[in-house]
Amino acid sequence: MSALKKERVEFRLSESEKSALEEAALLSNTTVSKFVSETTVARAQEVISERKRLQIQEKQWDSVMEALENPADPTELMQEIIGMSLEETWTVKIKN
Repeated sequence: MSALKKERVEFRLSESEKSALEEAALLSNTTVSKFVSETTVARAQEVISERKRLQIQEKQWDSVMEALENPADPTELMQEIIGMSLEETWTVKIKN
């Protein structure tokens, strides 16, 4: 069961914009109202999601820069991999 729709949004369009929406709705086999509602809400969710992702990245920037400027000492496995990469041929050993 879908939620009761009681909110309303009004906006003005040029004649060509309205025609484009009507044609797109017709091609999508839906009403203009449903077409506009679905496409604008989907786009709004994309914008919100992208902004939240960017905010998270901004918050993590300092910790990323800190890690790049002060890298941790290589582990035993990392040293082994670095050593193997310097050899002409190498075999990976997986330790349990």
